[in-house]
Amino acid sequence: MFLRRVVEMQVERKALYNLLRMNWLLDPSIKVLAWQVEDYRALPVFEIFNRLQAKHVDLDKVSFTALAEHCDNSEDLTDELVEGSEISQEDEDQIYLLLFELWRRLIPEKPSLSTFCDELDHQIYLYDQGNLDQEEGIQDVLANLQVILDENVDGGGKPLEVFELVTNTCANDIESFLYDFIAEQIDHHNYSYASELIEGFQKYIKDEKWFEFLTTRILAVTDSHGANQQVRQLTKKIMAKPDLEFIFEILTFLVQDGEKEAFVKLAKKGVSLLQTEEDFRDLLLISSDFFHHLDLEKQEDAIKKILQARHRKSIAEHVKAQDSDVQQFVKILE
Repeated sequence: MFLRRVVEMQVERKALYNLLRMNWLLDPSIKVLAWQVEDYRALPVFEIFNRLQAKHVDLDKVSFTALAEHCDNSEDLTDELVEGSEISQEDEDQIYLLLFELWRRLIPEKPSLSTFCDELDHQIYLYDQGNLDQEEGIQDVLANLQVILDENVDGGGKPLEVFELVTNTCANDIESFLYDFIAEQIDHHNYSYASELIEGFQKYIKDEKWFEFLTTRILAVTDSHGANQQVRQLTKKIMAKPDLEFIFEILTFLVQDGEKEAFVKLAKKGVSLLQTEEDFRDLLLISSDFFHHLDLEKQEDAIKKILQARHRKSIAEHVKAQDSDVQQFVKILE
């Protein structure tokens, strides 16, 4: 499947509705119209045709298939059917969503970027909800994603640009999902599959340090010394370009058999990046676990006292560097 830059906004339209539905499922209090968040995959085909007819689009399977032969995707088909008609944007979007679902089901031999990304979003949703009895669905769609990316790079595209074009057509943050999914594979000791995914997607990732860290986690299974060396290299990158979320990831990793020097250095850098009470508590909890693992009860108990003293504070409250507990925590690290 070769990607096209034309009608990008139209291709992204399905992703926008997928995102709206995802947010609504998480928070049903969001004000939406029923058609905007409906599960079109659950509609029978005859119901889709009936709804189109109600919008003055008279089609059946035969006529739909005939029209689809002359279009590249459901976006083109929508343009062709509504061209010249005086309908509202709301009606056009409803027609588009119905035609998209018909295309997905009835024209599988002509996959488009939008239908692929819709399936990718769907499989990610199922995976995140724990609705997959097996992981075959998400594994298959990720394998297809790699094929699409590789084909377009082989055709002259630049890796980061190709990946951006695909991910802009998805409702999910694909780069973040890939990291989380691979991290879960490592957690479940699926090291071979995790390594395959890292190798396949690493060149498409803009912020490469995250995938380098995944490689470090796998290396730690067989070579703790080599893993600690890689942590030192990653620490240099962090010092040059601080990232609190990434610091927390590495600190959590260092809790198990990590070098104290590296942990303390990163924890102190983390202190300088604290914004909220939640940030500070996360750092305290990770550090408490680290000192517990080292059997350093004095430091562990001191950190727990700070946590206990702050338990009534709002997690959204801003944390200042001059906070006495923050300064005490730095002394504990020393």
